[in-house]
Amino acid sequence: MVEDHQRRRIALAAYPVFAERGYRGTTIDDIVAVARVSVGSFYSLFEGKEGCFLFLYDTVVLEAREQLREAIPPDAPWPEAAGTVLQGLLKIAAAEPLRARIVLVEAPTAGAAAEERYAETMAELAGSLRGGRELREQGADLPIGLESATVAGIAWLLHQRLVASQLEEIPALLPEMAELVFEPYLGPGETKASIERLLSTATS
Repeated sequence: MVEDHQRRRIALAAYPVFAERGYRGTTIDDIVAVARVSVGSFYSLFEGKEGCFLFLYDTVVLEAREQLREAIPPDAPWPEAAGTVLQGLLKIAAAEPLRARIVLVEAPTAGAAAEERYAETMAELAGSLRGGRELREQGADLPIGLESATVAGIAWLLHQRLVASQLEEIPALLPEMAELVFEPYLGPGETKASIERLLSTATS
């Protein structure tokens, strides 16, 4: 649809403004200036700044989700699939830090609707980790909130680097993140081996 194309164009034009000035510091005037549209045209497509931000958030998450899914080899075992997702997340954050800021830095403080979207994204990521329980004999006995805590830790590590503009440090987070993800399900020995395999593919 023409309207969807216009919404996408305006939202993507605005994402550097949201990322650099913050959600609260961004105004409608900022958005229409960078998108080169009139205020009337903007309001014909979005109810306001929040609507534009939510559309942008959904677009960024959808594109990242598709990118990560395409990277996972068919029929990959859980450790390989989880490791591929971790690698992909770090690559996206390092290559497109402004888009990563939209999800990890701005969304949690951009109002109730954005916070809900963020919580849904974190829950989706946590759900993707639960397959690791099948690799452990007593996986069902692991804490109920383990995966949510793991995802929160990963998000925090990325959040810190993005806020401090320490983009060169993001790829180096892979071993630490992989240990967070693997060890509860694989144990120390297999975790170490899985991380070594993951690092070998990251540098090959």
